[in-house]
Amino acid sequence: MQKITFEDLLEKVPNKYSLCVVAGKRAKLLMAGEKQLVEVRKKETIVHIVFREIVEGKIGLGNENNEDHEED
Repeated sequence: MQKITFEDLLEKVPNKYSLCVVAGKRAKLLMAGEKQLVEVRKKETIVHIVFREIVEGKIGLGNENNEDHEED
């Protein structure tokens, strides 16, 4: 895969603030031992893994707070 640019990430996440939230939450999960959703090449840092997961559509904003909206 080619280099991941900021523009690539913003195609998947609406703005830079949401990108920080999504990437931060996912990085914490990976540090806690959760399995990566993409194949890890060489010795990639967690940041590279998270960004690849975002660009490949494996993670994103999605319906993370779905339980809050099911009160209807």
